[in-house]
Parts: sequence; structure tokens; C-alpha cells
Amino acid sequence: MLFKDFVYLVFVAAHLMLKMTDAGLREILGLLIFLAVSSILFILVRLVIAALWRQHLIVHNPHVRPDFLGRPLLFPAKLSHARRFPATERYNYWYDYFMIGIPVGFRGRIGNLISIDNQPTSESFLEKCWFTIDPAYYLEPGSGDRTLEEKLHIFLHNLGENPQEFPYAYMISVPRFLWWQKSAISYWYLYSPTRELTAMIMEINNSFYEKRNIFFRLTEDGMPVDETPHPPSTIIASAKGTGESVSLCSLSPASKRKYYKGYWDKVIFGSPFEKVGGYMLAKTVDILRGPYLQSTLSSNNPDGQVKVTSRLASWGAPVDPLEASGWDIARFIARWTHVGALSAPRIVKEALRVRFRGNLKYLQRPEVHPGTNPRKETDVERSLELFFREYLSQLAAHCRFPLCIEYIPQRSINFDRLTFNSPIPPTSHPRPVLKIETLTPRFYTSFTDYPDAKTAFDREIAVRPTSSDPNSRYLSVSDRSLLEKLLASSGSSIAASFNKASKPISTHHTDKDGIATVLLRFIISKLRSSHQETLIDRFVFHDHGRFSPSQQWTYLVSVLHYQLSLRLPIESQAIVMLGYISARAIIVDGLLHAFYTLWAREGLANWVRDEARMTPSTGALAFAGWDMLNNYIGHYYTNPFAWGEGL
Repeated sequence: MLFKDFVYLVFVAAHLMLKMTDAGLREILGLLIFLAVSSILFILVRLVIAALWRQHLIVHNPHVRPDFLGRPLLFPAKLSHARRFPATERYNYWYDYFMIGIPVGFRGRIGNLISIDNQPTSESFLEKCWFTIDPAYYLEPGSGDRTLEEKLHIFLHNLGENPQEFPYAYMISVPRFLWWQKSAISYWYLYSPTRELTAMIMEINNSFYEKRNIFFRLTEDGMPVDETPHPPSTIIASAKGTGESVSLCSLSPASKRKYYKGYWDKVIFGSPFEKVGGYMLAKTVDILRGPYLQSTLSSNNPDGQVKVTSRLASWGAPVDPLEASGWDIARFIARWTHVGALSAPRIVKEALRVRFRGNLKYLQRPEVHPGTNPRKETDVERSLELFFREYLSQLAAHCRFPLCIEYIPQRSINFDRLTFNSPIPPTSHPRPVLKIETLTPRFYTSFTDYPDAKTAFDREIAVRPTSSDPNSRYLSVSDRSLLEKLLASSGSSIAASFNKASKPISTHHTDKDGIATVLLRFIISKLRSSHQETLIDRFVFHDHGRFSPSQQWTYLVSVLHYQLSLRLPIESQAIVMLGYISARAIIVDGLLHAFYTLWAREGLANWVRDEARMTPSTGALAFAGWDMLNNYIGHYYTNPFAWGEGL
């Protein structure tokens, strides 16, 4: 049983016990106070352990890389935003900000204070830390089994950069505290073999849970630095499990300038008041010179007009958790732990003030550009991705000329790019490569609507302009003419293998795989207002047995969920799921009514109803809560303002 199910079961049992004992308001308030005090005491105990327990460095592998640039540091900071253009809407506000800096390549933990680059599932309860730098959160999602250094090398390699050019890296980010993590921006400082700051990566996370990882090279700006690098310092760590002593060397940077700057095109929708386009100007210091934070990011329109400026700067000296006293660490985390969670309400408050003043137009969210991570997919979208992926593989298998299809799905679905090669070997030149990248998980649902492949790809590649981005679209294709050639070569061959008629009901199938399947297909056709099968319908249900009955059932359930969402005032799969949960709760209520009616004289029925106070309504509500916990929370947005556009 999952932990969350166990907690929910305890909650329901406690509720029933209170009803059985006829507890009054005083008893209920006493229980709530007890739970609140217990939670506070638990957090205080965790704080004491994190701050006062021996702050010793523990590495997971005794053969870890021996030299790093910098040390783990806790950075207190202030983050300010200032709008300069247009003149009718200028504002300036700031709030506390807290970040942790770590050398990229180090994996381990500092006592119970910071877990660095470890998989949370591999840590026992006693090893859990106050702050966590989870590698699954950074760069490309969906790859928690890789370290930060491995992900950095893969990211640079995909950009055509040589990872050996940047052997040292230092990252700063907002850490995870308990289950909460929201970092608007994370910084990667990349250093050359001579330990000079030469490039940066900025991870931009917007409020729509989209992410853009921007790599850009830095140019020197400002006066040269005459200081000589500090001598290396030695850190003594111990290996996890064995306790073997490990000696690590912390190096200092050798940057020659105090300030650096770089540019990058603004291709992510960072704010509902800012259009996609223009460029960003970043100015920063070498964070390890000092060390201290000072970074300025300016949003400029194509003409060079500065519109918005954000500045991140240190607010006091950083804390070295390996050298600071337990009391200093306790004061620091008591002062700065909460600021990350409180920054989100502050941003929402300021955004609402701008919205209600009405001087800036509230813009519609566009789909992302190639290279940007879209929002997380829903369960329906994830289920339908399998069928599109298989269709691409069949396009390649039926292709009658040398070709390589490079499919770039969402990183949360598959971290690596998938390649499908045609069976025709190349003669002299390498195979031509056709890159197909999905820019929104909505593509996987809308692709099931089209009658043929050409119409499907034409519609999904077509531009869907919004007020914030005239180039918004669902699918990106590297070579349109090559795609048309592929469809002309493979499309007819695949279509010939389709069974044009609906699949007959087999007497060897169960009811679920026979009558229920036909019933679902009938309901879907009514929702579509068309009895004509779509391209993916025929692909899934052709008579070659490519998909199992369970996969076909999953396809139909997912398409039904999607089609129902289209019938709502806003296309929302979350609302459909809430409808499913409500319907199941009504069924449970009816079953309990039948149970009490049919077995009213039985002792068990009387005890459940009269002693345990499990009325049909109570039972239905308890089931609905369990259903919400397992099928809604964590799968769909609980914020109703986020519903729509497929969510």
C-alpha cells in the first residue's frame, strides 16, 4: 500500500472513530491542535538535526572525481523586478530569495542539511535532508537516473558543443524543501580548462511549467581583475557505507574580468504581459569570485528598447555549511527556508495588480518553440503518445528510400531522441535526417482527429498565431518537402494494410475486448459526429495484430476522455476526470444503498450503518476522496484557473 493511501486510510478511520464516540467540538479541536503541534515539533526536530548534526561531507562513490571548482554554499539574496517600458506602466518590487550553489560533478550529502545530486528514492528516511538538489529537476526532465554532470554533457553535445571545453561547472538554484520546489531560474557557470568563466546556461521556468535551457557564451565586460587565484583547499569526506576517507580538492576560479555579459534570443513565454521575441541581455560576475551573487537580466524588444529588468544580488555573505557552526546554520535556515515558498504568492500579487490596472494587455499563452520543454503531459496525452511513436516507426519501415526519422518527444516521456531508419541502405551519402519535434502534448490528442496522414501533418505543422507569438504551432518538422516525400512513399503502403471495416467482435475475446470495445467506438463516433474512422483509429484496429486488446482499450478510453473534454466550454481533461470521479462516487452511493436495503436485518449491515456510522453518503465521500488522491491529485492541476487548453 502506498504511503499516501495509508495516510488517507488513517484519516478516514480517525473520522469514523470520532463519529462512533460522539466526539464534540472540543474533542475535534483538541485533535486538530494535537496534529498541528505534532507537525511543528516534527519540523523543529528536522531543523535541529539538519543544523546541529555533524556537518560532514559524505560521498556516494569513494572513486569520485577528486577536484571541483568551488564549494557548496548557501546564498541569501534579493530579487528585484523593474518595468521601464511602456511609460504608462512602470513598477518596481523586490523580495527575498535563497539559492544553493554546488560544484557540478559532486554527489553526496552534507549531514542532513543538503542532499546533492542524489536520487531521492535511493536515500533512507534517516538520510533525508532539509534541502535537496534533485538531478531530475534540472536541464531535461525525465532522466532522474542521470547525474547533473551527465545531463550537462548530454545537453552540450545535443547543441553541438564539446563538453571537454567546459571541464568545470558550478550551479546555483532554489533547492527542494520537503515536497516543494519552484525555481524561476537556475544558473550554470561553465569554466574552461584554465578555470576561466566562458559560458553560462540559464534554465528559465515560467508559471506554465514550461522550461527553456539557454546556452550562451560570455564576453568580457568591465575592468580586469588583478587578484591571483586563491590556493586550493582540501575537503575530507567519507564514503557512504564504508566510511572510507576521501580527499577532495576545491579549486578557485581564474577569471580575468570582474563582469561578463551575453545575449540570447527570447523564445520562451516568460510573462503574460510580454510577447515572445526580442532578446535578453545578461550581465553577471563570476559567482566564485568573492564569492557573491550579482546578475542582471534585461528584456529588450528587437529595436533594443529595455522593457523589464531583473536583478539578483547577494544579501549578506554566503554560508559555508562545511565550516559554519550549527547555531549559524540553524539561524540561517530558520530565516531563509520559507522565502522560496512565499515568493510565488508575491509574484501572483504583483501580476494581479498589473492586470487590474489595465495598462498592459494580458496575452494568450503560445506553444513553445523547438528546443523548449513543454508543460507536463496528462495521462491521456502520455497514453496516446505510444500510438504516434509506433506510427512513425511504421512510416520509416515502409519508406522506399534511405531516410532517418529523428523523433524528439517530450523529455518527460522519453529523455533520449528516438531514431527510426528506413530499410533501404544509403548508397554514398549519409541518410537524410527528418527531425520531428512535438511542441505541445496537445498534439497527441489532436492527431487522433484526422482522416489521413497528409491532413494530419499539414494541420499540426500549420501556424496557430496567438497575441503573444505569431509563430505558435503544435509540431515542428525540419524539412517539409522530405516529410511529403515520406508520406507519398510510406503512407499509401500503410493505408493498404489497414482493415477498412470495423474490427468484428471475436468470440475468443472477453466482454471487455468485444462488446465493450464496440460500444466505446460507437460512443466516440457519436461524439465526433462522424462514423468515419480516423487515421490512428485504422492504425490501431487494423487486422495485423500490432496492438494487444489492452492497448486498444487504452486507446479508446483515452480518445473518449479527449472527446468529452472537447464538448466542454473549455477543453479541460481535468474537468472530465472530476466528472468520472463524481460518477464513480454516485455508483458507490447506490451500491451502499442496495447493501443496506437487501441486508438491513443482518448484523454486519446494522453495525456498519449504526455503529461505524458509514452511511451511503459517507462511504461515497470516502471513496471519492481516495479516487481524487490516486487519479487526480498529481495528475491534473488543482488550480481551476489553470484548466483549459487540454489541461
